[in-house]
Amino acid sequence: MVVLDRVLQKKHLSNIQELVLKLCWKGYTYAEIAENSGYDDDYIRDVGFRLWQTLSKALGENIAKSNVKTVLRRYYSNLAQTESQLSTTTAFQIPSFQQQQDWGEAIDVSMFYGRTVEQALLRQWIVDEKCRLVMLLGMGGIGKTALSVKVAEQLQSQFDFVIWRSIRNSLPIVDLMRELILFISQQTEANFPETIDGQISCLIKYLRSQRCLLLLDNIESILQSGETAGHYCAGYEGYGQLLRRVGDEVHQSCLVFTSRETPSGFTAREGETLPVRSLQLTGLSQVESQQILATKGLVDSTVECDKLIQRYTGNPLALKIVATTIQYLFDGNISQFLQQSPVVFGDLWEILEQQFHRLSANEKQVMYSLAVKQNWVTLKELQQCLVPHISERELLEALLSLQRRSLIEQQSGNYTQQTLVMEYFTDKLIGQICCEIPTREIE
Repeated sequence: MVVLDRVLQKKHLSNIQELVLKLCWKGYTYAEIAENSGYDDDYIRDVGFRLWQTLSKALGENIAKSNVKTVLRRYYSNLAQTESQLSTTTAFQIPSFQQQQDWGEAIDVSMFYGRTVEQALLRQWIVDEKCRLVMLLGMGGIGKTALSVKVAEQLQSQFDFVIWRSIRNSLPIVDLMRELILFISQQTEANFPETIDGQISCLIKYLRSQRCLLLLDNIESILQSGETAGHYCAGYEGYGQLLRRVGDEVHQSCLVFTSRETPSGFTAREGETLPVRSLQLTGLSQVESQQILATKGLVDSTVECDKLIQRYTGNPLALKIVATTIQYLFDGNISQFLQQSPVVFGDLWEILEQQFHRLSANEKQVMYSLAVKQNWVTLKELQQCLVPHISERELLEALLSLQRRSLIEQQSGNYTQQTLVMEYFTDKLIGQICCEIPTREIE
């Protein structure tokens, strides 16, 4: 990156360009990059083509995916020889701006839709009210990751250090702590503590002396499956310790994390006037959702677009997926899609399948019963239709856990599911029954 900063001078690569360059450098194909990043293959190829054009123009020679490592290494070697001949007073140094920001594998948010209210609220919490710990909560595909990156980009000038990390692949807490401490200390921390508690104390020391914005994505990946929401997997309890201490102890920094479910211990610490807050993300508005459909080339009638948006409750990822499907398989005809296609399929099914496998037995029971009811139900009505029967205490625990997972909706003591979730559990239940009937082993 030092070479690129020198070559590009005042210009900077976008987040997605940096990601493509890093993964190409490691030998990834465009198809593998697209799969890992969640973008279309053609989009990644276009990003790569424009990236090589930019570098070719800056370096004055033809650069492609096949020779980028060779050219940049040669340029770096020549640069190092030139710099060694200069006096130490004129030697090239890494810009402090680059030292203070590390975006990791943050996604490109140059095409971002809506969330103006949420952005303003997060700015108020983080900058004006100086909250220490903020959770972005919501079901898969609702846009938590994109919002975290967008807000970080907007607020970066307010902080001395900004670092964004994904926990999707269950990054060990020790590795995360080492990265955070070395980054904020600018590689000067020589005495890295052996214990997690000591490492957190070391980090908080820097969070007090510097204004830092830390962002952790996909915290749910280190939480247990098959249990009620929020329990940490074995070996990852240190994350809970980190969140508790960052939220409880006095410092001038902020840690923002995204999750599909609320970690244990968080609810007791959050409050409207406390330095620990949570923001529950729901679907986009009609106008914002229509913008997504328009960028995908859907120009059907407003009525048909509204039906599609309502069907997927404004879920950004769901709308992008179905819009592409409608273009490829139905020639852009939304009405035809709505008449013939299932609500949940492809990547949408996979996202909900992941959340399904995280549920406890009682939670699955409740979700099946809500899907059967197809409408708002009271606590008493829900308990009466549960088979097998569970106690009121178990039911309340299951409902609370499901709410922490963003899988149910609650209003004045009544409960239901979003259309997307309800259709998934209906299909799941029908499939299970169809498998049980031939075997006569009915569950």
